[in-house]
Amino acid sequence: MKILTALALLFCLLLPLNADDSITFSGGTSSVSLQDGKRSVSLSGGAYVTVDTLSITADSIIIEGDDYDEITCHGSILITDEERGLTIRTSDLYYDRAAERLLISSWCELNDTQNELAASASALYYDMEEEKLELSMRVNLVKNTSSGMLSASCESMIYDRNEESLILSGPADVKWKDNTYSASVIAIDLESEQIRLEGQIGGHVYG
Repeated sequence: MKILTALALLFCLLLPLNADDSITFSGGTSSVSLQDGKRSVSLSGGAYVTVDTLSITADSIIIEGDDYDEITCHGSILITDEERGLTIRTSDLYYDRAAERLLISSWCELNDTQNELAASASALYYDMEEEKLELSMRVNLVKNTSSGMLSASCESMIYDRNEESLILSGPADVKWKDNTYSASVIAIDLESEQIRLEGQIGGHVYG
């Protein structure tokens, strides 16, 4: 264990990163390659990585790339960003640290405590700089609003956290304010609580 710890510390010193752009990592079992063109760190047995405000735990984690920008995770993944109020659970993750993009190709569960929204889907793409999430395949969500709970299901969804908006496609179904809506596309402005339906529209509303 002492050898692994010393090796991890040595590796951190060799990372070509800025002082404010560092990676912290740990794992019960680790292997390190410092060869040019093949730089990588493989972690397993309680693998853990932190990058800025993002923390990731998984059964196994591989950190690689010339600047160690590529992070690939498998098995029992928990992604936590306390600053953004986000947690994501899944089993397969690719994180491009330089581009600030997360790509999930497995069933995932998202919880956004900052905006009181929870969702699940079979795949997820998250542009962290733009604060946009794209969920696809069997998307379900619930959102707490000032007018009560909103629930929806669709084939794909774009969630803009900055603009507080949802675009549901696919067909899409929404239950909100005791009303039900269905359409090919449903756009929701969460701040103004306006809803727009497009294509194959249906619904049941109370006056």
